[in-house]
Amino acid sequence: MSNPTEIARETLKQLMTRRVPPTPDHYEAIYHEIARTPDAERLHPGLRQIIETLAAQPNQTPEMQRQIETLRQIAIEENWPALPKQLFSCIENQGKQIALARSWSDLIRDLIRQWDLRNPAYPASRKKDALEKVLINFGTDPAILNEKVAGLVRAWAETGSEGTAGPAPVTESIPAAEAPSSATIPGNASWTSWRNALVQALELGIEARLAHNPELQEEAANLANETTRVENEAHLQSLIARLRKFWLRLELQNDQEMRLCDGLLNLLRLMTDNMAEVVIEDEWVQGQIAVVKQIMAQPLDMRLIYDAEAGLKEVLFKQGQLKHNLLEAQTVLKDMIATFIDRLGSLSNSTDQYHNKITVYADKIQKANNLPSISHVLEDLLQDTRSMQLDVQRSRDELMEARQRADESQQRISELETELQSVSEKVREDQLTGALNRRGFEETFEVEVARARRSRQPFAISLLDIDNFKKLNDLRGHAAGDQALVHLVRVIKDMLRPTDVVARYGGEEFVLLLPDTDINKAVSVVQRLQRELTKRFFMHNNEKVLITFSAGATLVIQGEARDDVLARADQAMYQAKRLGKNRVEILLANSPNPLAL
Repeated sequence: MSNPTEIARETLKQLMTRRVPPTPDHYEAIYHEIARTPDAERLHPGLRQIIETLAAQPNQTPEMQRQIETLRQIAIEENWPALPKQLFSCIENQGKQIALARSWSDLIRDLIRQWDLRNPAYPASRKKDALEKVLINFGTDPAILNEKVAGLVRAWAETGSEGTAGPAPVTESIPAAEAPSSATIPGNASWTSWRNALVQALELGIEARLAHNPELQEEAANLANETTRVENEAHLQSLIARLRKFWLRLELQNDQEMRLCDGLLNLLRLMTDNMAEVVIEDEWVQGQIAVVKQIMAQPLDMRLIYDAEAGLKEVLFKQGQLKHNLLEAQTVLKDMIATFIDRLGSLSNSTDQYHNKITVYADKIQKANNLPSISHVLEDLLQDTRSMQLDVQRSRDELMEARQRADESQQRISELETELQSVSEKVREDQLTGALNRRGFEETFEVEVARARRSRQPFAISLLDIDNFKKLNDLRGHAAGDQALVHLVRVIKDMLRPTDVVARYGGEEFVLLLPDTDINKAVSVVQRLQRELTKRFFMHNNEKVLITFSAGATLVIQGEARDDVLARADQAMYQAKRLGKNRVEILLANSPNPLAL
């Protein structure tokens, strides 16, 4: 959409649709969003001209470029309180840059290095005389002194590298090094930009990533320093030669690291395969092994590894607690069984003793010849019988109590095992939002496909992507972005049916699984979610932030691969992005055999 009239009309529609107050700021933001105006062009023309003028100044240092980029970012973010301070800082640094040809730290470092180098054209005594003359003539003006010393250093470097036969004379007014040389590289803005870009690539892109290899890291730092001092063709050719050697060493180092990573992955794969073969019944261990295998089956991604690491740490911590309780319960059960066996032994001994007494009383009765003697035998027999009865009753009570405690321990063991399995299942969840992760999504997708096939009901999915999520991260920080994702999932779970499922598919992408739902109902569900988000604002630092998303919806076709379904939903989602965002688009397969046959 490029017609300003159409853009203005669509902007007014979006203001009403999103229920945003029609302030100039809101109108401007939505207008630029619809027109897809680049961030740099959204600036006020006067402010943009100031930034471009600062950036066009010659001999920009990396620090000055970073200052200007920070100023541009503050202007884009409309952080007006910080703008004056940053603008004054840029002007001050630019003034210093204009006043000084080079920074004093770099200049003194080069001066000492060139002083120590052997130079037939400039012996040590000659260097001393030239430096003293420069200091005497220009010591009162720092800017001119900086320029003259820089020229002196260039003269020493040029004669030292090119092997000039004789030294150039140094007069009281200007060093000979200031005379233009045919080998000097023009100090135009293009060359300066390329040189600064190479310095930043070496310092930020390479040196910072070689902490594991101090030798290569030091070489990268030396190359960056040498790049800042390139002033003539000879220096440039020398630098190119060193760079070629460095790239070769870096390539070899990269090959070694790749082989190391492949070796570690193969070793980890063998270990997990072996664990899966050894551990058969412990499903919670199988769940953790499945997570590790899933990571190894796809390109390495640090966020995926961090999420899996956080999930496994939580599982291992809770497993340790549950395992401890499980061992305690098993110990109690063993003690109960031992008590049960002891009581059985005691009961057996009491029974044997009672049987022997019965035999003795039977003999006494046989030998008794009058009623008094029989009466005494009966009294003794009844007393022993009562004692036996009490002993049996006590043993029965103890055994019943032991049985009850054993049942309780067995129930506790079952509960702990169930809880352990439940904790392991959390590996299927995204640690940040609580939605299903990739593994949980894939398992649930297969279950719902099978259920839809049996019930002959339609099965719809929708792929959601938050609009302008990168801008939200840049303006408010990654913590705010994470909280926005949590807020979105909370709203989705509140609005969906219990049978519906939300899964996190990527950084700011989510998938809705909608069983027993045709395509029209699926669109209605997603649109209802979009309307709900306009009512339930995301709060950050007590400020309301409107979150919107674009979505693509489709139906699952019988026998269709999961990746094909997602690709179709993804295509529809990007169509929604292209048509203005915060909308839902449908893309159905050409197959005449929907899942709801």
